[in-house]
Amino acid sequence: MNALIPAKARLLAVLSMLMLAFAMTGCEGDDGAPGADGADGADGADGISCWDLNENGVADPDEDLNGDGVVDATDCNALASDAYAPVQLHKGYFAENPYEGTESCLNCHGTIGDDMLESAHFKWEGVTTTMAGVEGLTFGKNQIINNFCVAVPSNEGRCTQCHTGYGYADNTYDFGNPENVDCLVCHDQTGDYAKAPTTAGLPVETLPDGTPLDLNKVAQSVAENGGVPTIDNCIDCHAKAGGGDNVKHGDLAMALADTTREFDVHMGTDGGNLECTACHTVKKNADGEAIDHGIGGMVYHSTDEGSIKDCTDCHGDRFNIHAGTDVQNIVETHTALACQVCHIPTFARDKTTKTEWYWEDAGDLERGVETDPVTGDPVYDPKKGSFVWENNVRPTLKYYDGKWTKTLIGANDQYTSLPAVLAEPTADYTIPDAMIYPFKKMIGNQPADANNNTILVPHLFGPSGGPNAYWKVYDWNLALAEGAAYAGQTYTGEFEFIDTVMYLTVNHEIAPGEASLGYNGNCVDCHGGNKYDWTELGWTKDPVEGGTRP
Repeated sequence: MNALIPAKARLLAVLSMLMLAFAMTGCEGDDGAPGADGADGADGADGISCWDLNENGVADPDEDLNGDGVVDATDCNALASDAYAPVQLHKGYFAENPYEGTESCLNCHGTIGDDMLESAHFKWEGVTTTMAGVEGLTFGKNQIINNFCVAVPSNEGRCTQCHTGYGYADNTYDFGNPENVDCLVCHDQTGDYAKAPTTAGLPVETLPDGTPLDLNKVAQSVAENGGVPTIDNCIDCHAKAGGGDNVKHGDLAMALADTTREFDVHMGTDGGNLECTACHTVKKNADGEAIDHGIGGMVYHSTDEGSIKDCTDCHGDRFNIHAGTDVQNIVETHTALACQVCHIPTFARDKTTKTEWYWEDAGDLERGVETDPVTGDPVYDPKKGSFVWENNVRPTLKYYDGKWTKTLIGANDQYTSLPAVLAEPTADYTIPDAMIYPFKKMIGNQPADANNNTILVPHLFGPSGGPNAYWKVYDWNLALAEGAAYAGQTYTGEFEFIDTVMYLTVNHEIAPGEASLGYNGNCVDCHGGNKYDWTELGWTKDPVEGGTRP
């Protein structure tokens, strides 16, 4: 370590100047050579990052001064005995220097963003641990077929509005370039930053009030709140999946960002007032420091790469919680019920959700867009067909053990029966560790090859698949030919519309205890009156009405 003393002295000097001048001169490159006749000059040499003690441009192990496993700007602060608050450093630096994209972050944070390149949020795929039949292979959002806007390939320019990167416009995108990562979309603390539609992930140029988006202001804010994303960072993309507020998931509406405990006891400002990161967390070391950018969730796309809180992590054992209450007997005799079954009696309680989508009806330009006169929801759109929306949806119950069947482009995209099941849990009541969970059931129809039973990827938007996007020319044959070719599918030139169904997990909109199913020991909340499709659980009908199962 003695060899590093001169370097440390240099670093301390740099940091001292930084605090005095609010300018991280140690992170800047040399000026480029002047250009002739007003032309741009040549790029200057890369500067020396404050953590690079031996100035070799490599994050060496002995430069990890704070011992968190990552060499980055926090090591500079560790050397300075934490004298320089990250909030002030970011505010000072971006007061003196323009934000010029992700490069501006990497100048000082070095290789901290490299693990983001391997995250599911960025790659939209990963080595699968939960998809039956393809375990250990790489699949994810990029290959999944659904019955909303169907699939990503050839439609990247619209789908990737919510990608955690810049410029994912087609299948030539460089997933290995750290400068393509969008740091601000997750770390903005101003609430101003947003992605612009149809730009493959670029930020908006103006705010809703017409003023320009100030990227320097956003960059100055990123260290606030400890640099931890808030619900405002997460909700805009996750609530608007499928094309609008609460369209897809049903239990993830924009209302969660500012609501009451009546709607969700965890997120309500008069309830738990939690942020998403209270449950969906990154992996951390023994000291509670983040290890990487992987975020935990209830696995749907590919792999769980973070850490997610279970109900028992905060509330304890459910049998102890309910002991001595009116529901003790229900909990003790219904051991296969997940907590969510009773505590999410219905979803889409605030904003309606789309539960049916019929692509076969699309294309009637003269009909135009039609909306529900009460809710304002579109019930017909020439681009997408007709829809059904619902409020207070009682979930479909199914057994679940963490495993799924998914329809994947090029792997299992040919259906063998109808309706074609695009996504559903693999478990049933015979699986010992499976429990009953609530799901949103989504039905509709969509195009398939009439001769080889392939569920086709249509080219809907943008130029990446060819000139004949459906939303441009309204010709299914041309749009399917382009989309299938782009996705590597075989299209015989004849198509039909087939019925499809898929299931999505329901985990949000936790109701207050007094609104939960079975409150005061009330069995009729679930039994009697055909409240559930008992065949989904293997019964012939409601067991209290004589239903049986093998």
